Amino acid sequence: MIQGKLPQEDCTKLVPAPRSIKDAGTVLLIDAAEALSLMTPRRDRQSIILTQMRMLNSGMLQNIAPEAIVAPLITADYDIVDLGILLEDLGYAGDLYALTRPLPRAELVIREVGAACPRLTVRLLEIG
Repeated sequence: MIQGKLPQEDCTKLVPAPRSIKDAGTVLLIDAAEALSLMTPRRDRQSIILTQMRMLNSGMLQNIAPEAIVAPLITADYDIVDLGILLEDLGYAGDLYALTRPLPRAELVIREVGAACPRLTVRLLEIG
């Protein structure tokens, strides 16, 4: 491993290799019913809960205890940064998948959302 001379706090934190959304036991889909085709719901393997952003609260997140959350990158009412900030305020610190069509510079989106929501592990879930 090559180590630079920058102080450690100036470096981007390392994130474990991404696991597949199919590996998550409980997935919360927020305004993202189109992501159902990417899931593998089975009582013994994966639970899928559908909701809307306006229904989110800390009690819901504590009861569901999602291993992953999927939501659209952009909607008419909010974007993934707005949702990420709300999720952090509600106490969630886990995987957040932004549902989107393939993007030419996906790493820029991930970096921007990750900077605004440092307690979340942000990934893109590309469809279409």
